[in-house]
Amino acid sequence: MLPGQQLTVESVLKLLRRNRWLFIVPLFVGILGGLLYSRSQPSLYRSDAVVQVVPQRVPESYVSATVTERVEDRLRALAQQVLSRTQLEKLITQFDLFPSERRRLPLEDVVVLMQTKRVLIQPLATAETSRRDSRSEAFRVSFDYENPAIAQKVAEQLASFFIDTNALERNSQANQTSDFLDAQMTDARTRLEAQEKKLKDFRERNAGRLPTQMQTNMQAIQNAQLALVSLEGAVARDRDLRLVKDRLYNDAMADVQAGVPAASAAGAAPRAGDASGLLPSGGSARQRLEAGRSLLAQMETRLSPKHPDVVRVKRLIEDLEKQVAAEELQQPLSPEAAGDRPTTPDEARRMEKLREMRAEIESLDRQIAFKEGEEKRMRAGIAAYQARLEAVPGVESEWIALTRDYDTLQESYRQLLAKSENSKMAASLEHNAIGEQFRILDPARVPLKPHSPDRLRINLVGTLAGLGLGVVLIGLAHYRDSTMRSETDVLGAIELPVLALVPLVKTEADMRRAKRRRLLAATAVCAVSIATAAMAWSLQLWKFIL
Repeated sequence: MLPGQQLTVESVLKLLRRNRWLFIVPLFVGILGGLLYSRSQPSLYRSDAVVQVVPQRVPESYVSATVTERVEDRLRALAQQVLSRTQLEKLITQFDLFPSERRRLPLEDVVVLMQTKRVLIQPLATAETSRRDSRSEAFRVSFDYENPAIAQKVAEQLASFFIDTNALERNSQANQTSDFLDAQMTDARTRLEAQEKKLKDFRERNAGRLPTQMQTNMQAIQNAQLALVSLEGAVARDRDLRLVKDRLYNDAMADVQAGVPAASAAGAAPRAGDASGLLPSGGSARQRLEAGRSLLAQMETRLSPKHPDVVRVKRLIEDLEKQVAAEELQQPLSPEAAGDRPTTPDEARRMEKLREMRAEIESLDRQIAFKEGEEKRMRAGIAAYQARLEAVPGVESEWIALTRDYDTLQESYRQLLAKSENSKMAASLEHNAIGEQFRILDPARVPLKPHSPDRLRINLVGTLAGLGLGVVLIGLAHYRDSTMRSETDVLGAIELPVLALVPLVKTEADMRRAKRRRLLAATAVCAVSIATAAMAWSLQLWKFIL
């Protein structure tokens, strides 16, 4: 390139005219290369099937599904199974796929070719699903192959594989979940029963001392105390009644003794204690004995046992008891003992009245003894309840630990039971084909035109590559060309004034050489054109333009 030379539109056009073959030949080569490459690429027909994800027919508020993965995640797992080597080898063998590749490559490489380049799994996410939860409601299964009919059959088979594999996986997962929950529930039930046995043994071992029975024990103590107070009042009333009955009995006895012969009375021992001033001097010995006992009871309530008056009254009572015993031995009172002597009707009535009064006194004695025994039993019961209350703090910590563990195990078992029942219903849904399923929405069809390669793009790229190569060659030729062809070139190169222009004078030899060169060029162009046309005709390259 000459220094100082500037490129103008006119100079560029001259450059192109001068180096037109550097532009035409690369362009021609690029177009021909694009057509040849397009022809070398086989036409692949794509057949695809759209599989829809049908949601569970029973509302999830009633039965929760055991499979909670997103469709995209499940598609990845299912694709690994559907596009496994075993499945694809079956398809390749069944439909005799890739015969030329199988002759050149091992089967493993053919399987990889099918996995990576010929099968396409594409989720179809709509605007509604993207707005809801980013889940796909459908996905497309596509297969590319040279034969459109075989492409349709393989795509249909792949879609069926997805449907069957999804059903098997969901059934298997539902059954495994149900079995797992059953095993966990059995283990939880075993531990719960063991804890229940511990609680039962603890209750039996600490019956009445449990913290839950504290209120019951306190109520029982209160009831027992109230009953004891009532029983003590009843015993006191019975004792008072017994004293009254005894006094009446003694008065009746005195009336009977008043009718005894004087000889018996004269033979009685002299009265004791009449001069004491403490006991009454009149009446029979039994009456004075009862009066002395009553007096002793009153004195013991306000005097100590060692008081002289108490000691003297006790001594007088002992003497009176001996005297009464002697009188009873000398004078039999019962009709059986006095059966050998005649009795009047009045005496018989008095004797019957005495027997009735004696029977009432004995009945009162038995009632008093029974109530005193009940009183002792109640006091022992109150003491037992109080001992239970005192033992509650000792067993409370162990009871809290046992009940806490039992409540935890019971809650865990209840949750496992609910989950197990839900998993069984979910498994039943899957077995009855009511759960979420895959369904073919658009079946695979036989494609009418190839999907790839994009021949127009290939040819366009080849043409652009030829154009670019021509431009580069022309630019390189211009860069290396230092020929001066005009006055402007001379002025720009040497910056000297031009004195004269010498025209180019062509001789006959130069003209013959130029003519011969043009003839050779035309012959070459014709030969190349004929060869190219023959090749295009034989290869039918016009079919691979679009």
